[in-house]
Amino acid sequence: MVSIKKTGEGYYLASLNGKLEVLDRNAAYLIRKEIITLMKPHREISLDLKGVSKIESGGFKILQELKSLMENRKCKLRFINVEATLLGKISDLNKIKKQPDLTDSF
Repeated sequence: MVSIKKTGEGYYLASLNGKLEVLDRNAAYLIRKEIITLMKPHREISLDLKGVSKIESGGFKILQELKSLMENRKCKLRFINVEATLLGKISDLNKIKKQPDLTDSF
């Protein structure tokens, strides 16, 4: 489902294999499953959405969860090659703020 390539120290590129026009719940779950293995503090992962023209609500929710989880673990998830029709949705994903971690000191 996803090819992952190290592009630099702490930087990774996750590219979708094959032609995927609609990102549904199942596809998003598989993407999440593979990206989660890379999660470590201060890493940046770019998810290449080339060819995806629609994100269904179930897929969007999983991407939201992934983005939030990564931010909580001090990782960065970027979306690249986003179709113009998806810019609004992806912009909404980028507005997710880190939830307070109970282990953080105040």
